[in-house]
Amino acid sequence: MKKTLTILAAVLFTALQSRGEILAGPITNPENGHNYYLLTPNSWTASEAEAESLGGTLAIVKNAEESKWIFSQFCSYGGISNRNLWIGLRRESQGGPFMWVTGAKPAYTNWGPGEPDNCGGNESYVHYWNNNEKTTGMWNDAANDLNLNGSAPNGVVEVLGKKDFLSDKEKSLVGEWHEGGNQTRPCYIVATQNVLFQIYDGRAVRLSCNDDGLYLFNGIRGEIAQDKILWSNGTWWSRTPVTYQR
Repeated sequence: MKKTLTILAAVLFTALQSRGEILAGPITNPENGHNYYLLTPNSWTASEAEAESLGGTLAIVKNAEESKWIFSQFCSYGGISNRNLWIGLRRESQGGPFMWVTGAKPAYTNWGPGEPDNCGGNESYVHYWNNNEKTTGMWNDAANDLNLNGSAPNGVVEVLGKKDFLSDKEKSLVGEWHEGGNQTRPCYIVATQNVLFQIYDGRAVRLSCNDDGLYLFNGIRGEIAQDKILWSNGTWWSRTPVTYQR
């Protein structure tokens, strides 16, 4: 058991220490207390991976005030006048609805005229336009490898304000689980003082928990059913080895 805990600690430490390339930040939004970073240009998926390594996600925009603040802070940073910005909104499946990376449905959007249009059938990721007077500061759906004016968009990372401790519900999830009830497929939920992580197949991914269930910061959601977790990708975990049909 001691060896297992040592391995888990090493994986978690690596996940927490890994850092993406940062152009600016942390910059605190005084309205919500969250810290933000500006990343170097990259694809949406690479930018989101960098965001998670910093302990956050690409920015979750909840209202018009946050949208204006993000754009004004980062669109022209460093004197670049045509910078486009990735945010944490994307389709979970091709042609499906847009969802935030936390699994939440968007309560606020700021689409440009005629958007989202899914041009070419592969536009699943969202960025701020910064190209002309009509659409600057508004949102557009685009392909993961978007390149405008010779550059990919820059990711804007949002790191939530520090939470002092885990809730009782979050603490109850910490421990060893079994994928598909298989004793030879252990998986884990571990925690720092205030953050949950899923460790599975050698990877640590941040995990959030609310009344609606569990949300992995890679877009997978989980439903808690007594001593089992049913994941939206079709897999399931149990506290003890079992034979169980979903």
